[in-house]
Amino acid sequence: MAAGLVHAVTRSCSSGNMTECSCDTSLQGSGPPTEGWHWGGCSDDIKYGTWFSRRFIDHAATVNASSGRAADALLTINQHNSEAGRQAIVKTMSTECRCHGVSGSCAVKTCWQTMSPFERVGRYLKERYEHSVQVTGRSKRKFRRKEKEQRRVPVTRDELIFLNKSPNYCLEDRRLGVAGTRGRRCNRASAGPDGCNLLCCGRGYNTHVVRRVERCECKFVWCCYVRCRRCETMSDVHTCK
Repeated sequence: MAAGLVHAVTRSCSSGNMTECSCDTSLQGSGPPTEGWHWGGCSDDIKYGTWFSRRFIDHAATVNASSGRAADALLTINQHNSEAGRQAIVKTMSTECRCHGVSGSCAVKTCWQTMSPFERVGRYLKERYEHSVQVTGRSKRKFRRKEKEQRRVPVTRDELIFLNKSPNYCLEDRRLGVAGTRGRRCNRASAGPDGCNLLCCGRGYNTHVVRRVERCECKFVWCCYVRCRRCETMSDVHTCK
């Protein structure tokens, strides 16, 4: 959410849809002239978008926060992960250039900084999520890595962190309301979340042949009833072990 807010606000600034901000003019005119290019165009004002996101999300979370040690820990983690989302916009920014010259030559290039499409930001955050770090609270505002071998390694601003691992949804746990995936019907040909390899959590699956009898080739007979045939089909049904 924090990354999405930075992206939307910054894009609105560059498009001229907001009166409080516009392009990032701090880069105008600078650049290494020896390399034949200079900053120009409309660089995305990422600083304003980041400031707006911090003020909108972090300030509201602080005002509405509950008291207590657990609430303080959750607030700190949420604020850290919000900042990691904002850093994702910064980390995925790129430089675009346009050539200027006679007859299409590239004697001089004008370059500007632009945000990546949000789809790329999403992929970046998904990778951060896959490598998120479990932490343990040492004090009200400070965390360290839970793994003993990594405790001296500081947690960086662009890493996503969490306190407790998610439940194992593969196995039934009535206390947590987790039904598990045993007996769930799966699609053997699918590579998505309904596929047998993923849904069955590596336990394999059983195959059953199901016989279905249903009405088919129905026709209206004058007057006045419907005549149908009985059709029989055999199909494979796969369920998780």
